[in-house]
Formats: sequence, C-alpha cells, structure tokens
Amino acid sequence: ADVLPMSALSKFLDKYRKAQSLKMKIGILADETYPDGTKAAFVGYVNEYGAPSDSEDQIIPARPFFRTAIENNREILPQMTASLLSKHDPETAARKIGDHMVGELTRSVNNWSDPENAKSTQRAKGYNAPLRANDRILRNSFSYEIEQ
Repeated sequence: ADVLPMSALSKFLDKYRKAQSLKMKIGILADETYPDGTKAAFVGYVNEYGAPSDSEDQIIPARPFFRTAIENNREILPQMTASLLSKHDPETAARKIGDHMVGELTRSVNNWSDPENAKSTQRAKGYNAPLRANDRILRNSFSYEIEQ
C-alpha cells in the first residue's frame, strides 16, 4: 500500500476542509429584468412550476427546466467534483462546476419542447419554442456565486 508522508496528508486534509467550507448558489441570481420590468427570476419560477388562471388560454403549464437540469446531473456531479478537487484548489473546482451547471441550465431552456406554447403564444411569438423568446433574457440569466 502507498503511504503518504505527513505533509502530503496535512495538505490533503486542508484542501478537504476548505472544500467543505465553500457554498455555491446556482440559478437566476441577478436582478435581470424584461423590458416591461418583470424579473427574470419570476419568469423562471412561473415556468418551472406553472401558473393557474381563470382563462383556459392563460394557463402556464409547468416546464421544470431547472429540476430537470439538476436531475440530469445528479449522478455525474459527485464524480466531477472529486475529479476536479484532485486537480484544482476548491475555489477553481467550484467555478468549473458552476460554469458547467450554468451551461446545463441554459441547455435545458434551449432544448425544452413539451408542453408546447399555447396557440395564442405561438401567434404572438411567430414560432413555437417554450421557454425561449427573441430577447434571450431567461436563457442568458443563469449565474452562480461562491461563498466562503
């Protein structure tokens, strides 16, 4: 069996402790707004969980893009984290994970297709692309923060 010198073990433990103290937030964190003043975070929430209405044409169905992105990465994130921590300091590893998840959330929005937009929304937009609009505000609003 390989035996680590005490200094290497100390270095490894320090790195592990530092990694344990980092916290990360990933999502729509900035105050990004649409031209009418609506917050991108609100639009993301309503699309994630859906919204009822009195009018049949106004119901916004749930399109859980955020939960889907998390679920699609649930199994690879621990492996990715371990691999990154073996090569990088904890902050660099966290930034790489944050960049990855921002990409995954954006991809989830870009690829979402079901349920399709209401016919009235398709007419207004000129196309059927749930979660996407020409302004690209929602899909460009994801970010992350690392706290120590």
